[in-house]
Amino acid sequence: MPALSQTTLTQMRKALVLQRDGKPARARPIYEKILKQEPDNAEAANLLGLCFLEQGFAKRALPLFERAVRLAPLEERYRVNLLDGLDRLGDDGAQLAATETALAELPSPTPDLLHRRAGLLRKTGRFAEALAAYDAAARAAPENTEILVEFGQTLILAGKHEEAERILRFVLSAEPTHRLAILSLADALNQLDRAPEALEVLRITADRFAVGRDAGYHLSLANAHWGCGAYRAALAETDEAIRLGLTSVDARLLRGKALYHLGRFAEAAAELEQALALDPQRHDAAMTLGLALLSQGDLARGWTLAERRVEARLKGLITRRFTRPTWRGEALTGKTLMIWDDQGIGDVLRSASMFEELAERADRLIVECHPKVVPLLARNFPQIEVRQRRHEGANALFSSEDFDCQCAFGALPAQLRPDIASFPERPATLTADPVRVAELRKRAPLDGTRPLIGLSWTSGNRTGQRARSYLALADLLPLLSIPDAEFVLLDYTDRSAEIAALQEKASITLHRWDDLDLFDDLETAAALTACMDLVISANTSVADMSGALGVLTWRFGPVTGTILLGQEAPPWAPSTRYLRLDPEQPAAAAVPRLEADLRNWLATRA
Repeated sequence: MPALSQTTLTQMRKALVLQRDGKPARARPIYEKILKQEPDNAEAANLLGLCFLEQGFAKRALPLFERAVRLAPLEERYRVNLLDGLDRLGDDGAQLAATETALAELPSPTPDLLHRRAGLLRKTGRFAEALAAYDAAARAAPENTEILVEFGQTLILAGKHEEAERILRFVLSAEPTHRLAILSLADALNQLDRAPEALEVLRITADRFAVGRDAGYHLSLANAHWGCGAYRAALAETDEAIRLGLTSVDARLLRGKALYHLGRFAEAAAELEQALALDPQRHDAAMTLGLALLSQGDLARGWTLAERRVEARLKGLITRRFTRPTWRGEALTGKTLMIWDDQGIGDVLRSASMFEELAERADRLIVECHPKVVPLLARNFPQIEVRQRRHEGANALFSSEDFDCQCAFGALPAQLRPDIASFPERPATLTADPVRVAELRKRAPLDGTRPLIGLSWTSGNRTGQRARSYLALADLLPLLSIPDAEFVLLDYTDRSAEIAALQEKASITLHRWDDLDLFDDLETAAALTACMDLVISANTSVADMSGALGVLTWRFGPVTGTILLGQEAPPWAPSTRYLRLDPEQPAAAAVPRLEADLRNWLATRA
């Protein structure tokens, strides 16, 4: 840009003073006059663009910023102002493209520009690229804690919670009072199923917050309480956050989840409706609303909303990619349908109750599932092709999609079980191998006449809230002390240490056989379960197995009881009675009732 005349400099200084005094409307004519006389004056174009931007006319500002950039491409200020204009218009794509161009064309871009690119990549959901961008920005400005905190928050969004924890703790070692670092660290710990630690972090840093006014702090506390299973406390803290003015989707969603886990399903649904209205794209809110509706027996709408678990990336959900379309309930005459397991073994066992119906509709039905379930299902459904789950890319890679359409097990109920009346009235879905049952019946005490009680009190996964729904073996001592029955271990994981520890303190007998593999050999697990007169089980696949076999089952679990669908007993398994645990009490509080019911049941049999 050529040197400016003294007259031009004087006029620009005058306009700049007006602009800095908050009078952009009076500065604009001066800049416009200068540009008319000197079209190549990049600074005048830039400052006039700022006047329009300050007055809320972003569309009029953009051409001026673009003109300034063309005239002085190495001036970063002009590019930053262009980005601000695009930001005002909400055009994240154009803003990101302009940022990429600036970084490519400027010889030494500032850390602020690197930071801006990282933030835009994060905002547009490109988390992998955002993480690399934040890494570059942090290296360029290692003293900038704001970049590091955002880096940590993006790691949380990308599911890299351990790395997020390390970065956020580093920030807090330098700035112990950094509000967002504290709240983000608590979030990371919650995501790692370490809610008690999150709660402790918030408690010991409470003096760093204006607790009576900080809605974000109360929402973070609510999250930690919810992760600990203290749903009433979570509800109280969420209400406080909302009272302080926080009416975000996150606040409504958390309130809805707390109500749902307290068993207040109608209130939960109303709250979650509000959350979804605020942001229809919040798949986690839609999924939870679906669960709340299912808990009230509204299956038609509940299944549809609950299926947004896929977009919500529900933890533990298996996803696969196919070129063949998803089955949506259309006619299957002359077609091959392939259905596949998308969650755990228990879900497979429940889904088996729909196989015969599908086999009747389709010309050919293929079931793909975990290899250890294949023998059990193949024997029970000889008319169906049962095979082990393939790698998600194998079918497409080898052009071996030998089916016309496909559907995950979890999506089947929306098509086959639109209401409670659509559940068939049959006592069992599966049968155990009679040969294996006969072989097991030769073992004591399976060969005797005393009632056989199968037990499973916990799960291999006791992380987070799940732990509140399980027992320790010691909790069952009142049942194990009843002399009129034989107790058999049905748990599929190794419980020998826990059993040995209890046997050192009390004289109990819990029958188990080291040569039986109840984890991988489901045919044997089914045969042993079929030998039982009664199964008492936590909310695990042990109860799903006994229910599918039609064995009398007492199943205890959270008040939500997603298998109940608004009923007192799960319609999937008519032989199962479900005991809802009080969400405000430890699971062991249900043991006296189990003991009393067992004594009454034994007395009736006698």
